[in-house]
Amino acid sequence: MPRSKRRTPLFFDQRPRTLPEQLFGREEEVEKLFRALEAGSWVAVLGPRMVGKTSLALAGANEFARKKDYNVVLVDLRDTETFREATEKILSRLPRSVLNSISEYISRISEVSATKGGLGLTVKLKKSAPARRALSDALFRVRDTILILDEVQGIQQGVPHFLKALGAVFNENPSLQIIFTGSYSGVVRRLFEATYSDESYGRPPISIMLSPWKEPVAEDFLRTGFEKLGVPYEEWEIRDAIRNLGTLPGWLNLYGVKRYVERNHERALKMAVRDAVKEAKSELENILRGRSPKAREVVRLLAFGASWSDLIKTGISEDALSRLLGILTEELFILSKDEMGIYYFADPVYRKAAMNISLVVGSE
Repeated sequence: MPRSKRRTPLFFDQRPRTLPEQLFGREEEVEKLFRALEAGSWVAVLGPRMVGKTSLALAGANEFARKKDYNVVLVDLRDTETFREATEKILSRLPRSVLNSISEYISRISEVSATKGGLGLTVKLKKSAPARRALSDALFRVRDTILILDEVQGIQQGVPHFLKALGAVFNENPSLQIIFTGSYSGVVRRLFEATYSDESYGRPPISIMLSPWKEPVAEDFLRTGFEKLGVPYEEWEIRDAIRNLGTLPGWLNLYGVKRYVERNHERALKMAVRDAVKEAKSELENILRGRSPKAREVVRLLAFGASWSDLIKTGISEDALSRLLGILTEELFILSKDEMGIYYFADPVYRKAAMNISLVVGSE
């Protein structure tokens, strides 16, 4: 099978960036990540969805790897809920030589088509195999590698075992670096809340918090992309895009892709808003799954801005409201609170998505 040619990324590209020069407005964060890796620290890249966490982790890790002769392994842990699933995904991304050395834990290794051509691996552990031992034994054998655990917050089952395995490796394999990306929940929260006496982790990670761009940076991003790609534009169109999409890099990049293809502002913006709101609504629905209908009323009110007293009038319990607001503000970073005590979605895409949340589960 002939090797597929490497595609040269455009300025607007829906895939994660892989090199520092492909990032925009993140020079300080790249330098901090590089210094943290040089210091041998774990790193946690935090922030809301679409802010560019994966791109920063990949670009920074690849730059470090280029200068220090390291390898980079990215493991996508979205939709991964258990430690055992996470272990199998991590093992699937490791070299075959490492897998051969822990064959006593493995029931099957399969080759599958990879997204960039060639073949990848899937690994299944034996039912009797302890995932913690399999993971730690494998990672002990990995050398000069940066392991990126992307969107790690979804792992809920077996978190203590996961952190104990990683902690043991941290202490005994200094040539393995780990970058976590995600929201401040699950595994990441446990990392920060642990103490030095807690055996379930190696060391507290260095945190790099990514926020939405300031408006001038967002404007310059679109302007620079249009000029590089020869896309005609008017200044009011840039302001219009930011008014409707906000300043999260992912939403603006989505608009940039649509604009490059469509060559028409109104059509591109309409498509970008539609796709972005659909994705944001899906995230809100995931948060609301299993909660009372009152939580749906709360999210609808938040679309317009609401105080604690406004929200409690929905009939939701104080405990349930506190937990929901905590998830939206402290874990997912998509809800803000002003000096008057008003909670609101700062991002216009999430505001639109919240307005579209049905008060009845399963209805549109």
